[in-house]
Amino acid sequence: MKISSFSGRYIVIAASAALLAMTGCGGEKKDQPKPAQDGAPAAAMAPAPVEGAMPAGHPGSGAGPAADTTVAAHTGMKGQNEVKLSKEVMAKWNEVQLEITDSAAKKKATVVVKVGASVPLMNKAFKLKVETFVPDYVINEKHVIESRSNKANNPAVLVALLEGDKVVAKGWVFKSLPDFNSYTDKRYPVTLLGPSAEGGKK
Repeated sequence: MKISSFSGRYIVIAASAALLAMTGCGGEKKDQPKPAQDGAPAAAMAPAPVEGAMPAGHPGSGAGPAADTTVAAHTGMKGQNEVKLSKEVMAKWNEVQLEITDSAAKKKATVVVKVGASVPLMNKAFKLKVETFVPDYVINEKHVIESRSNKANNPAVLVALLEGDKVVAKGWVFKSLPDFNSYTDKRYPVTLLGPSAEGGKK
């Protein structure tokens, strides 16, 4: 049977149209998002770490050993927590013994400072002020810092580094938990040796 050239061209055009329809007009397929394993949504991501969260062992609330250790963070000069101490605690603990390092001069000095007073540093432009001493540091459920007891079980001191009259660094220094110190000035590191042997009546 002889097919005319017109009929042949029609068959070729029809076949091409059918092929284009099957292949989506020749366009490339876009990659579809693959489902995550275990049926989790593809956009699901692990939660980001909480800024300011404290590791296990940080002196947290006063609710006992099982208390949440991330109740509050006392970092740097911002967001300092309120401190409430009884008259008995403040009367008993009125001096602290500190080791202050001058990193630039590579020298250390051990000093006794009264709570509320300041001590000049080797560079006379700077001084360190002892603002508060807490013998048994704890943060209660209202995010207030207080002393769990009137014994030096977890001593901590709030210090401020001043250049002239300007506070350039401020934070807490712990005797037994130095990893939780929020005072972290690199020029003048401070170590809390404890309440002064001369300070405070027992």
